[in-house]
Amino acid sequence: MYGNRHSRYQYIPMKKLPYSSNFPEKSDKRIIAALRPLVKRCDKVLNFVQQGFRFPSLKLTPSARTLLAEILVDFAMDIHFDTGIWTALEKYNTELFGTPLPLMLPVNAKQPSGISIERVQFLLWNFYPQLDDRELSNCHVDMLYAAEEISIFLNDTLLPLLPVASPVKEFLDKPNDYGWEVKKKLIWLGMHSYMFRLLFDEYFEERYEGGSAIMVIDDFICQNTTPWSGLGTNDILAACLDIPDKQNDELRNWYLRHFSFYKIIKTAKGVTEAVNLINDVSYLIREEPPASSHKGDFCPNSIIYGGLVPWRDEWYWSGTQHDFTPLSKKEIDKAIRKHKQTTRVVARYWKERDELVRHRGEELHRNALKFYGDNLVEFPNGLALERAEIRRLTAHVKALGHVGKMPRFSLGEELREYADGVAMFLDPVEGQEIMDYFDDIRSGLKKNGKPCTEDEGEVIRGWIDSTSISPGFVHRVLEKYGGADSIKRAFFWETDEPCWLEYLLRCRKGEYYRRRFPCISIVDSEADI
Repeated sequence: MYGNRHSRYQYIPMKKLPYSSNFPEKSDKRIIAALRPLVKRCDKVLNFVQQGFRFPSLKLTPSARTLLAEILVDFAMDIHFDTGIWTALEKYNTELFGTPLPLMLPVNAKQPSGISIERVQFLLWNFYPQLDDRELSNCHVDMLYAAEEISIFLNDTLLPLLPVASPVKEFLDKPNDYGWEVKKKLIWLGMHSYMFRLLFDEYFEERYEGGSAIMVIDDFICQNTTPWSGLGTNDILAACLDIPDKQNDELRNWYLRHFSFYKIIKTAKGVTEAVNLINDVSYLIREEPPASSHKGDFCPNSIIYGGLVPWRDEWYWSGTQHDFTPLSKKEIDKAIRKHKQTTRVVARYWKERDELVRHRGEELHRNALKFYGDNLVEFPNGLALERAEIRRLTAHVKALGHVGKMPRFSLGEELREYADGVAMFLDPVEGQEIMDYFDDIRSGLKKNGKPCTEDEGEVIRGWIDSTSISPGFVHRVLEKYGGADSIKRAFFWETDEPCWLEYLLRCRKGEYYRRRFPCISIVDSEADI
């Protein structure tokens, strides 16, 4: 129905790429050759360290252990050459939580230097769930032992053997004048750096369904938040680069890509002028100089669907672009009309629609609060919630003077029949958030840190991990029932630091700490096109 534009950022399938692929520059074979034996040596040390573990819970399979060895060598390179990746994480942690290493160093602690035990401990604590899909106590005795032994090996044995230069630092220190220069760094950081590559592999495996992989990659590097304090690849890169504050803000806001239909007005000297057909705003789009095999820019009067990101007062295509020009005007108008209903996308750049849906969201929120009397409402089962919502919606439309068929509301058969407690949280931006198994959450919280049942612990972890549940929902439930220590116990955390809960919520629900838009669809008439 539409054509995919050629992309300069092709994805190389990663079955398990050789270690050399982790570096952005393949020209310096001597550096790569020098690091391979260091990885093997680190792997042997990890195997030796594992023999001293008191419990089997931290022992890794040989393949996972090798991955950790690669990560540790890259981590040592990053710290030794001051590449800035790990330093960026600590910088944000200090700003957000008052400590560079939450739960490892107290609030107001100084930033550690070199390959310290605390840094290695924090790295292990964050990577073990990625390597072996398990929750790990921040004070696990074997992790403390491993951090001490690994830090000694990295400082005393590995550092003296590192090459004299870092290809990563040389790559990141290159100019950032054009958006494509920054984008190439962002792609490398998200796909191949030690901090993100395991997370990217998992993300890609879950979402790639064949065909073009470009949008999956673009979603991860521009929009996805990660367990690293809820930060995204773009956040870390922004702190690594030597760029002005304005460009720092632009890069960190690349998750707000302007997805829309654009009419190409003219192209000249690598700059395209296009009009956003949703809000009628003009954009100047900078094009990377094409390769010899590339056909060039879009032609004037083309209708293109794609995403744009800003850089230095210009715009750049992000991801893939689709050419709708061959379609009829009726088909294009229908596609535009449908896109207008995707509020969480068009509200990014369409101010009037953003204001309208926020106003309507607040109005619906007030109506629901008036009906229920509270923003946290509990029901014995899903059917009771469904019936209550039908009564509320019916009363609302009658108050507006509506006559005729009343609104319908359905939770779906599975949730409707669930009988172990359902809770609904009302938020003016997020709308209605619904949580099942709420009896287990409530009973687990009431134990306030005392041992929970296996079901209670599992449901509490699922509640925190769920991307459908906002931090506001969690705080409201804790406000009513207390029991934050039960959450801490469910995740096996041991700390008295006041920042622990916000740190946990950011790690598991990072997207909620970015700019959010109401999830309200508004159907426009054909006259609006």
